[in-house]
Amino acid sequence: MRCISQVNDNLWCGTDGGILVFNLKTKKFIKEINFGHDSRYSNRVVSFVGDQNPDILWIGTWEGLVKFNISTTTFSVLKNNELDQSSLSNNKISCLFSDKQKNIWIGTYEDGINIYFPSSVKFQLFNKNNGLVNDYVYSIIQTKDKNIWIGCDEGFYLFNPKSSKFSDLSYILKSNKSKTVLSLFEDKEGKIWIGTYGQGVIIYNPKTKQIKSILSESNASGTVTKIIQDKNGVVWLALYGGGLCAVNPNTFSTKKYSTKDGLPSDKIYCIYENTADNTLWVGTDGDGFCVLNFKFDANKPLIKVFRHNENSNSISSNVVNNIFKDKNEKFWIATSNGLNYFDFEKKEFKTYFEKDGLANSYIYDVLPDRKGNLWLPTNSGLTRFNPNVKNENGSAFKNYSTKDGIQAREFNQGASFLCNDGKILVGGVAGLNYFNPDEIKENNITPNSYIYDFNRQGKNVITDSNIIYKKHIELSYLENYFTLEFVTLDYVSPEKNKFMFMLEGYDVGWSAPTSVRYASYTELPGGTYTFKVKATNSDGVWNDVPQQFTIKVIPPWWRTTLFYIIAFVLGIAAVFGFISYRTNAIKKVNKVLEGKVNERTHELAEKNRDITSSIEYAKRIQEAILPAQELIFSKLKKSFILYKPKDIVSGDFYWFGEKENFKIVAAVDCTGHGVPGAFMSMIGHNLLNQIISEKDMFDPGLILQELHKGIQSALKQGQNQIHTNDGMDVSMIAINTETRDCFWAGAYRNLVIIDKDNNLEKIDGNKYPVGGSQINSARVFTTHARTLKENDSIYMFTDGYADQFGGEKGKKFMVKRFQEILININKLEISEQKNELETQFNNWKGTFEQVDDVLVIGIKM
Repeated sequence: MRCISQVNDNLWCGTDGGILVFNLKTKKFIKEINFGHDSRYSNRVVSFVGDQNPDILWIGTWEGLVKFNISTTTFSVLKNNELDQSSLSNNKISCLFSDKQKNIWIGTYEDGINIYFPSSVKFQLFNKNNGLVNDYVYSIIQTKDKNIWIGCDEGFYLFNPKSSKFSDLSYILKSNKSKTVLSLFEDKEGKIWIGTYGQGVIIYNPKTKQIKSILSESNASGTVTKIIQDKNGVVWLALYGGGLCAVNPNTFSTKKYSTKDGLPSDKIYCIYENTADNTLWVGTDGDGFCVLNFKFDANKPLIKVFRHNENSNSISSNVVNNIFKDKNEKFWIATSNGLNYFDFEKKEFKTYFEKDGLANSYIYDVLPDRKGNLWLPTNSGLTRFNPNVKNENGSAFKNYSTKDGIQAREFNQGASFLCNDGKILVGGVAGLNYFNPDEIKENNITPNSYIYDFNRQGKNVITDSNIIYKKHIELSYLENYFTLEFVTLDYVSPEKNKFMFMLEGYDVGWSAPTSVRYASYTELPGGTYTFKVKATNSDGVWNDVPQQFTIKVIPPWWRTTLFYIIAFVLGIAAVFGFISYRTNAIKKVNKVLEGKVNERTHELAEKNRDITSSIEYAKRIQEAILPAQELIFSKLKKSFILYKPKDIVSGDFYWFGEKENFKIVAAVDCTGHGVPGAFMSMIGHNLLNQIISEKDMFDPGLILQELHKGIQSALKQGQNQIHTNDGMDVSMIAINTETRDCFWAGAYRNLVIIDKDNNLEKIDGNKYPVGGSQINSARVFTTHARTLKENDSIYMFTDGYADQFGGEKGKKFMVKRFQEILININKLEISEQKNELETQFNNWKGTFEQVDDVLVIGIKM
């Protein structure tokens, strides 16, 4: 005897030949159990330990760890696997121990201690150790009788899920040269279609045991990777190197489609029938996938090809392993470089890679479960993907590896199947996993986190007690840099543990999840901080209560609160003293300046009064020179004069004279305004009086010519060292009030005539002024003759009214708007016209400054 363990009323005795069960009541050995005959050590039992499940007994042998079911007397063996680094380090077990969490601690000969976590094994595994003869699984189906057919590298097996027993069906392959089964399918009549490597298809009838072979004559088209049957009963074969083949299941006649018919490649991996539009979707090895539509021609389908294109929205890889459509009519495509969601209507692809959370970007298949998850066999384990949640930091993905019971990291193309009861089978290079997705439970026991090291520049800082138990530490300002190392006590899959940490009072928030197990801080300011760290278990569940560690950094004296207060008070005092000194100095300077300013201001005020008085006197002189408006109104009964100088004196002036039967009226705009304009107005006024009295003229054109000569002579324009271009813009009219005949001439001014029907006539004057330095240029002013009608209105004006800025946007009044006003006021009495013009002008000007002298003369016949 090597070991003894009591189970209920029985003693289990380990021997070199297996287990002897001794009943304590009957005092007899009632059973003998052994585990195989591979070697002389396979039945040597050295230790027993129990399990959380009372029906399970763990048995250590010299050929591995045995999980034995007492009730069913079935067992499975865990052994060393060179493809799996997480398997037993050595099959020769020396002792077993079960801790409080029922984890199995395994002592081996020569290769140390192993820890086995029964709770972490989420997937049932079948391989050579528990019944499956060949570990290389290439194809799987479940038939209507609930049995599972498994195609392997060298063999063909039937698996009963109730008894977990395997039956060898390799005899079906005797007539075939190839023993590798790449694809399996059960048709509507219950016949099993077996796709082989290089030797076509074997059709096996389980009822009659009859066998039929097709496509076995040609290796080029004999490798069958996928078999389906469409709704019309036609069986479709995906041939690796031979394209696509349609088979009549009754006559076994075939019809092949290849690149000659439009397929992108003859190397076919998968076929999917889209019953929504009666199309076939075909995935290839290296040329993307295509959609075949037989609607218009059964022999010549329309083919639409989808390939990877670096420059546009496309599938992520041209190697397409499988195509799946979920219950929401969404297409999912497994490729050698990522999972693709394909929007068939928009022809758009959304891709997922390792950076998004996949265990590996090489995807073999897409299998749904009842909760809407998609299970993805990859080249690095099995991935569960929930497409209905937002993928934040890869939260939509959950990856499972060999530590969870997965057969190996690498699966095989076509070696997966979704059973009718929702269970899933996936096979690869090291066996077969059979599991119910609803029964995959996550580990909700969260481990505690511990701070186990406090160091500075790689050297441990010595504290009065172990850092694991300390909750508070005090540092000087010279010690304000350090590294904290932390750990979590979860041994299931330490590489999957993640950490988040935060130094409260310094960090803004928690760090991103990371597998890094340390945090470093430098140049911490004085203050009190709390370091917090929390971790996940191997299934990504975070512990709620973080580990906390308080750190107080004592600042230097020049960074203490007392120093800041003293410095602040002294600073305020210094600023106040400097301000007081400067204020007094400025007051003294200001007092001196104030006296000088008052003196200069008084002088300027005196000068300003003198200048203003002179200008006011000049205004009286100018007003005295201008003809009296009462005289004008007595000669022209229906007339008005709107006269608004910009300054005290004006550069605009009006003039009136009589000759024979004509009343002569002029509106004159001299160069400039203010005092310069006033001087020019006096010259112009005197010259006009002189011309009328001495020259005996009433023709406005001739008068303007004489006025031009007189201005040039008076200002010696062109004959003096001081050059002046001063001149006048003039609008002059001579009216016979009896006959209504009138003569008009203008220099840069216009005349507006409006009849009783409000029709406006504008007469343009000559395009040059009266006066100026161009003594050699001829100045002939054109006289325009008109016979006016009763109630015709005549308007002469300078440019001051139209040039005034104002209104809501500060723009010029403009001539067009001025003429519109003249038309609008034409029907009014002559005195009311002046008032309306003045009101409109003031309203437009508003708060703007008057820009020029304003003069408007109106006469009505």
